Amino acid sequence: MVFACVRVLKRLVINEPGLFIGVKRGMVTVKRRGEKILEVSPSNISQVVVLTRGAIFSSALIRLLARHKVDLVVYSGLGYPIAKLSSSRSSGSIKLRRAQYRAQDTSTGAYLAKRFAWAKVVNQKSILREAGRNRSDMELSKRLIEMSKAISNIAVMISSVEGSSANSVRSEVMRLEAEAAEIYWQGFRLLLPENLDFPGRRKRFESPEDPVNIMLNFCYGLLASEVWLAVDASGLDSFSGFLHADSPRRPALVMDIMEEFRQPVVDRVVLRLASSLKSPKLIIEGRRLKREFRFQIVKAFSERLAEILTFHGRTLPLSSHIFLQPKRIADFILERSPSYTPFTLR
Repeated sequence: MVFACVRVLKRLVINEPGLFIGVKRGMVTVKRRGEKILEVSPSNISQVVVLTRGAIFSSALIRLLARHKVDLVVYSGLGYPIAKLSSSRSSGSIKLRRAQYRAQDTSTGAYLAKRFAWAKVVNQKSILREAGRNRSDMELSKRLIEMSKAISNIAVMISSVEGSSANSVRSEVMRLEAEAAEIYWQGFRLLLPENLDFPGRRKRFESPEDPVNIMLNFCYGLLASEVWLAVDASGLDSFSGFLHADSPRRPALVMDIMEEFRQPVVDRVVLRLASSLKSPKLIIEGRRLKREFRFQIVKAFSERLAEILTFHGRTLPLSSHIFLQPKRIADFILERSPSYTPFTLR
């Protein structure tokens, strides 16, 4: 069954061309060829996700979503957010953004760059270590645990990189991060079913053809959207980063914070889905996910974000931890907090 439109854990997912999404008596309505197929209160939606071309949205809907602070995000066929509509919110104080820009050229920027990379590497270690401890195959278990230890050593090296600015540590930190990634993706391959082809990590611009990389890239796009909305709400400049260099083509700070959540969110979701695939080749067409499977991924992604985890002394859904991290960065930059704790699974 193809799910054209459905509400997934407070996300309204539009996944069929030709649908009309409008408003009637203060309710969000979805119609197919003039027939109403869904009606939902905007207070019961946190986000509208558009995964297809050809859907039609009324101006009344845009106003209603803005009034209820419901974000609308449009994704490319490859899963990357290409447009987002958010209600008018405070863009943050001038003081915060000035402090953010200054921090790039100080030890604060170096510290944050290292913390983002350290968290990613620690989470990679945690995934492999947990898998190693749960494997009945002793040889495989030993290999995974050895890989996790090697990655752990790299995390220590990342923390030890010296520099007085983000730019001065970036090259060495990314070199070490790449070393850890090479080990991690070798271990990740061992966690996949034998019938799944995985030639190694291939990013979106490399146009991968295997199901695993296509799923990973699609989910990383969903994660980018989630982090981007959180950064915008914090008042920080999404395009001014620390680990990632500033670029008009990508939101560097979003990419920074994403590093903390790649393994806890996306990689876990993809591993779960991969283990249940009966025929991997049936989920893709060309180099994209089939429409019905895109919905399954959004559903699994949303369910993961709804899971309750304890971090920084607070027991909250994972989505709330993502929302809070940019605010914690802002507190650190403004010297309201003595340190910044990145999200880790350990």
